[in-house]
Amino acid sequence: MKTFAGILLLFHTAILFLWIMDSGYLFSMLGIVVWFIAVAVGFIVQKKINEQFLLKKLLLSSSYFMVFLSLITIGVFFVTSSMP
Repeated sequence: MKTFAGILLLFHTAILFLWIMDSGYLFSMLGIVVWFIAVAVGFIVQKKINEQFLLKKLLLSSSYFMVFLSLITIGVFFVTSSMP
């Protein structure tokens, strides 16, 4: 489970870099689905980790940050789509 959590943290970091670069891959339908699956899996794995306190906290904060990024993305989408 530790290895999977580490890979998931790297995956969250890759999503952050794609978000900063405004990548078309991340904002495609497949990218959004993968993004939300990664967030859900992050919360599930965080609940199952018992032994590594630091890894658990890192995964929890990373998952919450991914939720924050998705809310910002939705907000930006609605603001820009309402512009004339």
